[in-house]
Amino acid sequence: MSALHRHAHTLPAADALGQVLHPYQPTHTWAGEHLDRQWRALAELPLNDEQLIQMKTRRWFGKVMRGWLRREDALKLYELAWHARGDILELGCYHGLSTSILARAVHATDRTRRIHTCDLRADRVKHTLRNVARFGLGRYVHAEALDAIELTRRFADAGRQVEFAFVDHSHAYEPVLQVCRLLDRVIAPGGFVYFHDFNDARNHRENPDYGVFQAVMDGLSPEAFEFWGTYGCAGLYRRRDDRLKT
Repeated sequence: MSALHRHAHTLPAADALGQVLHPYQPTHTWAGEHLDRQWRALAELPLNDEQLIQMKTRRWFGKVMRGWLRREDALKLYELAWHARGDILELGCYHGLSTSILARAVHATDRTRRIHTCDLRADRVKHTLRNVARFGLGRYVHAEALDAIELTRRFADAGRQVEFAFVDHSHAYEPVLQVCRLLDRVIAPGGFVYFHDFNDARNHRENPDYGVFQAVMDGLSPEAFEFWGTYGCAGLYRRRDDRLKT
């Protein structure tokens, strides 16, 4: 196992969300400047005026894939998926931007793994499957038109655990809270869960549409998980493992 790096100092205060967007920092250690060629390609993607990555559905003539990922998000997603063993759980695929990044990491490492993802809307699932297929990555993705809470509960009830999950199915408090209350049964000891829009100024009690930070604080068990870092707008937590010294 590579040496791990925790960035506990990047935890934002509830009244200062979004004021500081911390840069990407690696959680794992590797030799050289880049993890691999795909990671480097993500690091070099163009950004739009909102500092969101612009990934095309085809190399030369494709359209920019719809989605809202900062460069920090993309690099961290790829890194954590690259290092995780076993299948990956993604809650909220939209049009497959994050799904394709996860699938690239699977393709680069262990091609027996699968990404299990979902979205409430069937049309978004179709867009996701179409987009990952354009990259030749369709065989790594199992996508369903399904509520994220239901998919998480299905994993929990079946005793299935993963070393990495990406939570991006909702910005609202209650849907994120319900997932958080299940994650101690789904994330394997030592595994990671990455929450999109965790460090976002729109997260506050008076905003019914945003409450990711508050849901994580209220719903994620501090006995089971510890904070490991924010990168851009997303927050990383790790499942505690008494066998490991961090």
